[in-house]
Amino acid sequence: MPVKNADPWLDECIQSIREQEFMEWELFAVDDGSKDKSLDILNRAAASDDRIQVHNSNGNGIIDALQLALNHSQGQWITRMDADDLMPTKKLQWFWDSAQRNPNAIITGKVKYFAKGPVSKGYLEYEQWLNERCDAADHWQSVYRECVIASSNWLVPKEAVSFDKDVYPEDYHLVLKWYAEKREILSIPEITHLWREHPKRTSRNSKHYQQVAFFELKLRHFLDTDRNPERPLMVMGKNQKAKLIERFLKAHKIDSIAVDLEHLYRFAEVDNPQVLVAVFPDPLVRDGIANLLSGFGLEMGESWWWL
Repeated sequence: MPVKNADPWLDECIQSIREQEFMEWELFAVDDGSKDKSLDILNRAAASDDRIQVHNSNGNGIIDALQLALNHSQGQWITRMDADDLMPTKKLQWFWDSAQRNPNAIITGKVKYFAKGPVSKGYLEYEQWLNERCDAADHWQSVYRECVIASSNWLVPKEAVSFDKDVYPEDYHLVLKWYAEKREILSIPEITHLWREHPKRTSRNSKHYQQVAFFELKLRHFLDTDRNPERPLMVMGKNQKAKLIERFLKAHKIDSIAVDLEHLYRFAEVDNPQVLVAVFPDPLVRDGIANLLSGFGLEMGESWWWL
């Protein structure tokens, strides 16, 4: 668990871990140069519970903190926790039980945002979208749309976890590596993580978690994992996302064919393309796009992807 200036939430977070029904866990908490009382809170927790270890990464950043904790871990399975979030009391027990059924799978579940005031519309939509992936068991088909597994809502074998230095967003990068490895995902039909929304969240304030960073990461992985250079590449849309994609492809000297919703007939002119769909309209239009691409023999997750 990386920790940086988290003292408003840290006691509650640690308490939610200590209240887990599954009790055979170890917590490796790494203070990343906090300027508040986070380190004091961690040290008090460690003094009262020998399952908690505290380490210091001297402000080297979240990736170094995560890797330091991983290096010290002794368990066969690894999960991540963020210092401002909460665990439902059955989370680790649910994860453990599922891991016994398939020790090589990624275990995940549903999420729930909470806040002192109203949760923003964007986060509520992301919560709903993530939970729909769990219900439909179609995470990998949607892997380039958004990060399909919440950053602190998984359990995997230790050998499946690594954090590449200076590659952000680190949580999405890890999920994309699991996708490339074709790991199975087992979803628990329960809320297994409580995500706190607040103005100081790293994802709100760091350049590493802005739209451009996500697009560059997902497109690099697309080129490495799914791109077939023998097939034409089409980009559907004329919005900001489409422009980001086209700019990235041009910088990597990759030709692409632009098509917008008013000129879908162009699919009949291109043989066996791969398609990056940069638009994400209302469900009815989405269904129409999916049916159109299916009609041309293109399968979602193999020949076309939502971005």
